[in-house]
Amino acid sequence: MPRKRFPRPKQLTNRNKLKKKSKVRFPILKLPRVVLLECIENLDVLEIILFSLLSKRAKSMAKLIHWNLLDITFGHDDEDPYILLTLSSNPGHTWVIRYKDFYEEEEEEESPEYSYFKSYLTGPQAKHYLFLKNDGNAIEGMKKMVELICEVFRFSICGIYIVEESQIDWIVKFQPEVRHVYIKNNVVTSVETLDHVFKNIKVTEHFVLGSIGTEKETKSKESIPYRSVSIWSSSWVTLPTVLNGNNSIIRLIDSKLTPKDINTILKEWQMGTKLQNLEYLEIEIFTTQDLESLSNEAVKDLNLTESDGNDGRPRTVRIHDECIFTLPSAELYLNSIRSDGMVGSIYPSCTEVDSETSWWIIRKKRLRVILQFHVWKLTSFK
Repeated sequence: MPRKRFPRPKQLTNRNKLKKKSKVRFPILKLPRVVLLECIENLDVLEIILFSLLSKRAKSMAKLIHWNLLDITFGHDDEDPYILLTLSSNPGHTWVIRYKDFYEEEEEEESPEYSYFKSYLTGPQAKHYLFLKNDGNAIEGMKKMVELICEVFRFSICGIYIVEESQIDWIVKFQPEVRHVYIKNNVVTSVETLDHVFKNIKVTEHFVLGSIGTEKETKSKESIPYRSVSIWSSSWVTLPTVLNGNNSIIRLIDSKLTPKDINTILKEWQMGTKLQNLEYLEIEIFTTQDLESLSNEAVKDLNLTESDGNDGRPRTVRIHDECIFTLPSAELYLNSIRSDGMVGSIYPSCTEVDSETSWWIIRKKRLRVILQFHVWKLTSFK
């Protein structure tokens, strides 16, 4: 019977080395540093992101690339979260990361088994997509992806759409200062949660809040600590909320403020005691009161002058850095002139809406009234 021969220790060591080498999945990472950097510099934005996921070395190398200003938005549409990326140096292109391709047929809209790229061209505009495999928790997956992108490109989030309460706690810890924040309907369920948002998230451009998800009647007297605010289902916003704030832009949709409240707001502004930073106020209310009597009540005892539009009034107002609103070209409107030369132009308008009563009940005309108050500087004022 032949004797078995065992390999020498040196031979074992060499075989182990060969075995370890065979486990290297990405040979490109073994390239010299300078060569690897040259390769990375030629990658697309989305390719850089996937490359940085390969290993710690890949991520550290990707972080060495200098990028122009990159805007990062953590968004959410009707179905899924997504990440939107735009580069200031390449305005015709956008890069999107999401879980499924909504351009495909319905039967093909399942989350992909593997990540893949796809681009869509519309004239001079191009959208580049990275579609990811959904491991079951889309929001958590996108949070981690956002954290990676911010680390690799060294830019902060510029906007976030919050669709569940866990995102509030996440953004407070990860990046408490954001340019744009949109909170979807029913995410905030109490005044306490709202207070947590106001105290812990600094919004530098525009804050949008949907309805508060509670059956209890909710009211707040606290001011909203942001420059530009748009509040949907704003029944919880009270007169003190408006008067005690330093907001420049206030848009209150479906408000419960009364004509008397509006009158108080306009008087306080005219006296210069409140709302000194105000640039634009928009209040939407639903009422059965006719527009003329409502307007008269709202401007009662105010020192007003009529204008035909030839007074130098600007025709636009900046809501935030990505939105300029065109004001109505009314033939006649009212001006309130303050002692410092600031002018507040008042535009009331209305449309009739469904009265929401049964057909056999005598219906009162129900109006959707929008009052716009635009503040501007009178150039000829001395």
